[in-house]
Amino acid sequence: MEILPSVAGRVVSLKVGNHELVIPHIPDRPKDSGTVLWSSPQAEWNWPPIDVLDSLPYKVETQNNQLVLTSEVDPKTGYQFSKTYLPAGKNAIAVTYRIYNRGKVEKRVGALEVTRVPPAGDVLFPLGDTAPVSGIFYPLPVSLEQGLCWFQYDGKKIRDDHHKIMLDGKEGWVAYRNKGYLLIKEFEDLPPNVIAEGEREIEVFAHVEHTFIEIKQQSAVETLAPGEFLTWTVVWHALKLPPELHGEIAPEQLADVVRLELMRPK
Repeated sequence: MEILPSVAGRVVSLKVGNHELVIPHIPDRPKDSGTVLWSSPQAEWNWPPIDVLDSLPYKVETQNNQLVLTSEVDPKTGYQFSKTYLPAGKNAIAVTYRIYNRGKVEKRVGALEVTRVPPAGDVLFPLGDTAPVSGIFYPLPVSLEQGLCWFQYDGKKIRDDHHKIMLDGKEGWVAYRNKGYLLIKEFEDLPPNVIAEGEREIEVFAHVEHTFIEIKQQSAVETLAPGEFLTWTVVWHALKLPPELHGEIAPEQLADVVRLELMRPK
């Protein structure tokens, strides 16, 4: 894993062997790379993301085998972000996010992790309790079967506009498979009623220009008085799959692999 403090402490590379699983740093488009933290609901800041939190430099510290990166305070929202990276056993790294309320008024906010991966491969996660929605974009072409949401990237189906799907998940994971390698993001499973209004627990977004897929998941929304903060942890697992799982497979086969990996002792 490579982390870039100069661009918001983003994860700008995640490799198993020589295989890259995320969009690496792009000097002329640094906001398009890797993984970043946003606040939820997005409607509070709309678009574009806030530079102080999304793309400007973070301060770097090391504490007890942990790497801690901290933003400046955004003067508009009053938010300050921190990201702590810690090895979490074989094939895994835990990322703990904090959102501080440094403003003068109470805030209702959640944490939202955005991971940009190459426009190829498959995204999979268990279905929760809400119907899919796509907001202002075209619906993402997915299969909803056997209790799973299964997206297989096909550039010919991504046209005219961005495509998106938003819905509740289950079991607390979302997985991305590409060329025989697997990224799993593990997090606390949440009921729909604790997610920020207008949002869903899991979102998959395909860019109209075929430049990346976004895989997003988020924490419960919390009420923060001035000086308070929320904490949320996501564990990243990255591994090479056996040859029989490199080509066309059923989504249930991949789900079995993910569940086995998440059951391994930490």
